[in-house]
Amino acid sequence: MIGALVYLRVTSFRNLVAYRVRRLRQPRYLVGVAAAAVYIYFFFLRRLRGVGGGGASLQAIGAEFFQAFVGALCVMACAYSLVRIAFAWISPPPAAGLQFSEAEIAFLFPAPLSRKALIHFRLLGGQLAILVTSVLTAFVFGRLSFGAANSVTRAAGIWVMLSTFSLHLSGTHLAVARLKESSARPVLWRAAAVAAIILYAAAVIWSAVAFLNMPSSAGLLSGRGMDRLAPSLLASSPLRWLILPFGIILGPYFAADVPGFLLAMVPALGVLALHYHWVASSEYRFEEGSIALAERRATTKAAMLRGEAPKVGVFKPRAQPGPFPLSQKGPPEIAFLWKNLLSMRSSLLSLRTVGIAIMLTLWVSFVLGPVLSTRGGGSYAPIVAVFCSIASGYTLLLGPQIARQDLRSDLAVADILKTYPIAGWRLALGELLAPAAVLSAVLWLLIIVGSFAVDAGGHLEWLTPGVRLTSALCLGAAAPVVCAVQLIVPNLLAVLLPGWYQASRSRGGGIENFGQRLILGVVNMAFALMVLAPAAVFASLIIFSAFMHIGLAAAIVLAAAVVVSILTGEAAVGLWLIGEQFRSFDLSTEIR
Repeated sequence: MIGALVYLRVTSFRNLVAYRVRRLRQPRYLVGVAAAAVYIYFFFLRRLRGVGGGGASLQAIGAEFFQAFVGALCVMACAYSLVRIAFAWISPPPAAGLQFSEAEIAFLFPAPLSRKALIHFRLLGGQLAILVTSVLTAFVFGRLSFGAANSVTRAAGIWVMLSTFSLHLSGTHLAVARLKESSARPVLWRAAAVAAIILYAAAVIWSAVAFLNMPSSAGLLSGRGMDRLAPSLLASSPLRWLILPFGIILGPYFAADVPGFLLAMVPALGVLALHYHWVASSEYRFEEGSIALAERRATTKAAMLRGEAPKVGVFKPRAQPGPFPLSQKGPPEIAFLWKNLLSMRSSLLSLRTVGIAIMLTLWVSFVLGPVLSTRGGGSYAPIVAVFCSIASGYTLLLGPQIARQDLRSDLAVADILKTYPIAGWRLALGELLAPAAVLSAVLWLLIIVGSFAVDAGGHLEWLTPGVRLTSALCLGAAAPVVCAVQLIVPNLLAVLLPGWYQASRSRGGGIENFGQRLILGVVNMAFALMVLAPAAVFASLIIFSAFMHIGLAAAIVLAAAVVVSILTGEAAVGLWLIGEQFRSFDLSTEIR
């Protein structure tokens, strides 16, 4: 029976490859593959050609830098593993399961197969995907030699790390589910496991700090001793015994030669075999959990296709009040604004978004803080100004790709939208109001904060309070028009090339889908530069030529008025183009 399941898995993989090769006869997939291949060559293979080769190149770039970089990667990977394992004990799924596809659930679960055979089938399929990922990763980053013997040993080392981590998570989920089913006090067992993980992490940190505080380690912290710091730290006791499990798993990847790789693979494969046996011998009934997992995966995929952020964890749907009272009479654009704002509140405007924003703010503060302090800057105002500038640029360039609650999310129901008694340009305007309003609000907040942070010490004489206030008001007036112009491009592409757009929105992998996303992203970026760069240059010329005659504040107002007028005309033309194209749009013939 195992042989038949292996044959099914290999045949499915072969058919998948054949399907992807056959659809290259369609131009959009062929062009996508070509674009992805060019991107990978120029940004990975060609750039890494001069970096590889081992010793000489490492000495040219700096061996100490590479050791510090590799050490940071190892610490981050191990920390992530501990956090992920602890989270598996803290918040386990209601019903643990293995990742089966809908077709596998429909055909294999009713089949006369044992539970252990299904587990073997799932684990073998997961190992095949991990093996492909390991080979591709070793090929792309193969020239960045971090001590590994060759690309084969690198791929094998990556496979051992990913496989062990995946099996450990699966085993933890099944063990916690079995514990909840059989134990009278599962919460105490879970609390004990989390406490053990926390104590282990504290012991590792304490042992590392104790070694660094020793008098014998003072010379290692200097510039000349940095190359011996990591080996000495890893060899210190009791740290080397505490990190032994991670050392066994990471050993094959960092083996310096083939004999060392073979020697390190023996205990690593032993740990991997123990994890495989742990999961395969599980007695928990995982069928219901697997079905629930497949349903959540299908729901997540549908949310991604609608342009919504995927939900993390278990959520119960609940009714939500509207963003504002909607009158029975009024412009139809307000109804589209109400609908899309309601959708955005449940996806983008969530605790997840707030958490990401807080993490990004803290990261920028920690990174830029030491840099500015070394240059004599004792205030956080420069950090705030730099952060506002970076966030504004990302909002303008990437915001329209994230806030998709517009015509792109309603493209699948275009046949219903076409029945509405409303002009095409008004429908396009209504669809764009919600993301334009949200992005404009983000820009307004950044403009307000940035206006106070720029030159907070008052060193620039020309930046008077009047000029500061005028600049903030003019930028705030231009923000909605700029956001509207930026949103017109992806919506127009979605109507002009619906097949490309639908393929680019799917979560499915493949180099052709990556290439299609890359092409659409480059087009959007190029249009953003075509619109914003000339407008910025034109505004600068007006200010430079007029401020000597009418003053700086009046010159800024004049430049903003001219630029906003031009961008408003461009937005009007774009809305008309979307409306005309949507009027002749046929969903049955465009999306295949």
